[in-house]
Amino acid sequence: MTFRFREHWHEIKRGRPGHRFQARYAKTQQQKRQARFGHRIIFLIAGLLALAIGGLLAVFPGPAIPFFFLGGALLATESRAVAHLMDWSELRLRALAAWVEKRWRRLPGFARIVLVILGACCSAASAYFAFRLMRG
Repeated sequence: MTFRFREHWHEIKRGRPGHRFQARYAKTQQQKRQARFGHRIIFLIAGLLALAIGGLLAVFPGPAIPFFFLGGALLATESRAVAHLMDWSELRLRALAAWVEKRWRRLPGFARIVLVILGACCSAASAYFAFRLMRG
């Protein structure tokens, strides 16, 4: 089992929503006998590191999301519970995104502009307060 990130990413991307992480976990468990212990440790450490970076970036809206996804995907290769949680979360997030998109399309242009400005102000305020919190 060689570490080829691009191949793993394409495999997850091609998977069926709601089952892709559990399928990846099952495939990893089949290859477990062939895998070296070092590769498994690297996946676990990389997953935990990505989650830690996501936790640090969580004070800023947006940039933490890819790190949480990457950390969860890496940990899902070694844990059935995490794989199940990732699949469950994906389905719920897709439903939420569809609901938000439907509501967004119904809004008049003025309301969209107001929401974008409000979101930018909230983002700037959270960045300012995070800076003040870290600076002391």
